Amino acid sequence: MRWLCLLSFYIISMVTLARSQGTLSAEVLTDRDVYRTGSTNPISVYAHLFGSPNPSGEVTTPRNVAFVLDRSGSMAGPRIQFLRKAVSQAVNSLGARDIVSVVFFGSEIETLVEARRHDELESLDAKLAGVEPSGGSALYDALNQGAALLRRNLSANTVNHLILVTDGPATKGPREAADFTRLAELFAREGITLSSIGIGSDFDEDELATMARIGNGEFYFAENPESLVDQIPAEVNSLRRMVARDVTIQIEFSAFCDKIEPCSWARATIQGQVVTSTLPYVCADREVNILVQVSEHARRFSSKIATLRVSWKDPNDGQSHELVKSVDADFTTDDLVVKHAVNPTVARVLADAMARQGLEDAIEQLDKSDSRRALRALREGREDLYGLNLWLDDTVIETKARQLGTYLASLHNRTLNAMDRKTLRSGIFHQFGIPTTDDASHP
Repeated sequence: MRWLCLLSFYIISMVTLARSQGTLSAEVLTDRDVYRTGSTNPISVYAHLFGSPNPSGEVTTPRNVAFVLDRSGSMAGPRIQFLRKAVSQAVNSLGARDIVSVVFFGSEIETLVEARRHDELESLDAKLAGVEPSGGSALYDALNQGAALLRRNLSANTVNHLILVTDGPATKGPREAADFTRLAELFAREGITLSSIGIGSDFDEDELATMARIGNGEFYFAENPESLVDQIPAEVNSLRRMVARDVTIQIEFSAFCDKIEPCSWARATIQGQVVTSTLPYVCADREVNILVQVSEHARRFSSKIATLRVSWKDPNDGQSHELVKSVDADFTTDDLVVKHAVNPTVARVLADAMARQGLEDAIEQLDKSDSRRALRALREGREDLYGLNLWLDDTVIETKARQLGTYLASLHNRTLNAMDRKTLRSGIFHQFGIPTTDDASHP
């Protein structure tokens, strides 16, 4: 099977690293604890950071949130109606000391709420009701306006987040993909995170997804405007408690590892044997995942594969913390030992990668206007999942295979279209976990 050559089954070498307060933890896993002696081994190292949940559910970190919302002419009807409702619910879920800004854009920019504390906000619903769709899309200027409002209260101890909702491309001002990439990079350097939501069939899903990835946020596809009512409040609520700020994640590989290739949602750079990712903050309800594939030259004895270092500052007192863990592996000539050393929990990560690859391959074929090969890629992804699960019999992997199967059944007697492409792109970034596209940038 093609994936068994690319990614081995994930297993053990897992250590839970935690602060004494238990607010930030990490796991580091290799795909096996035992590798084959006498051959070059593909090894995957997976680092997972997560914040401990807040038992009381109380908001403990001030949020500085800017909504940048499309009101162009194409938003008329249910789209603007559900957008108003979703933003109202999201703002109402904020705490008294949280700061909110609301910017609408058509051909012109309209600042509906100008960086106000939630307990000082008045009659938002009435203001929202007065917003009517018209004109084109000054998207670039609107993002700059949202960021400018966030900067008024920008702080290392505050969650500074921009939420973009749009149903189409920019039609006024800068509109090239590179323009928005540079803008997202600027925001990221300032500690402003960005999530994006695309509505309908006309927006550029690659552009929105790229901005969200660079902005250390999330990308959502709202095929129907009703879904905004769930997506926007959920995005705001996922930012309830910061557990770490100024986070740096480094994986340093041993000298006998080469062909180092990061392939995860979190952006990474490679310098020599070290893969590095940085984040302005980590919240309790969000996970950070780093997946790196390497090629290991044949070894005979137990060896260190890599060292994980995670450093961060406490968001409350500013104190610095660091977690360090070495990842080791053993080597054997017994193929049976290597084959059966499988952890079903970690095999699910491999299943995510298989599903994502099927979706990514389908998108590539769609971009070539080859629906037949796109469908074949989806079928191959589904079959890879079933093949992986033949002897594992894991219910989670079975569910993923059925999801792909259900989608394939829905395509019976029709060809894939632009809306399908958005569904596939959203599936890569959301439904199946860590995306594998747009690998590391090299300094």
